[in-house]
Amino acid sequence: MKHKPHSPRPIHHQPAKPTLAGARPGHEVAIVGFAGGAGDLHERLLAYGLIPGRTLRVLAQKPLTVVQVEHTELALERELAACVEVAAG
Repeated sequence: MKHKPHSPRPIHHQPAKPTLAGARPGHEVAIVGFAGGAGDLHERLLAYGLIPGRTLRVLAQKPLTVVQVEHTELALERELAACVEVAAG
């Protein structure tokens, strides 16, 4: 039995989706969904009004992520903000 040489396959990494934790202050972003590990936090995020399709403005990132959702300002812990996937608004 002959041994076939292993052909190296390119490794394709999916780029990480942008999250609210990485959004720059002063920018508007649209919520596109929630990260896979957000299962336990999903209901909490929805209760805060962070609903896919909604646009919000990022006001600050330190010490907490502060966003404006319509006329309400929310301050989110970094762990929570990292669960919210966003796109440029």
